[in-house]
Parts: sequence; C-alpha cells; structure tokens
Amino acid sequence: MNPFEMVVIIVALGILGGVIKHYFDSRGDLEASSAERKRMERRIDEMEQRIQVLERIVTDENYDLKRQFQDLDKDK
Repeated sequence: MNPFEMVVIIVALGILGGVIKHYFDSRGDLEASSAERKRMERRIDEMEQRIQVLERIVTDENYDLKRQFQDLDKDK
C-alpha cells in the first residue's frame, strides 16, 4: 500500500466517522423534539380547557347581570 492510498483511506474513515456521528446526533434531536412536542400538546390542551371555562363564565347570565350592576354603580 503506497502512502497516497493510506491518506485516502484515513480521510475516508474520518468523513465516514463524521457522517455516522451526525446521523446519531440527529436521531437524538428527533427524540428531544418528540418530547418537546408532547409537552406543547399538553400545554395546548390545558389552555383549551381554561378557555372553555372562561367562555362559560362570560356567557353565563349571572356574569352579565353582575356586569350590568357594576355599570350602574359607575354611572352614579
């Protein structure tokens, strides 16, 4: 084996090692993004529930009645 072949093999092994490292690192990113996505989905579900509660409060007749009383007090 001449020195030129040895240099080519060393460079090829270095590049192959970098590609393999990048491949496994990117797989870790997918797992992390999956966990992040699950966390965000949970957060969105919580927010939807809170919005439903707020909608129920605002559309309640008693809420409107209380607001009308407060408006009357402000007018005095």
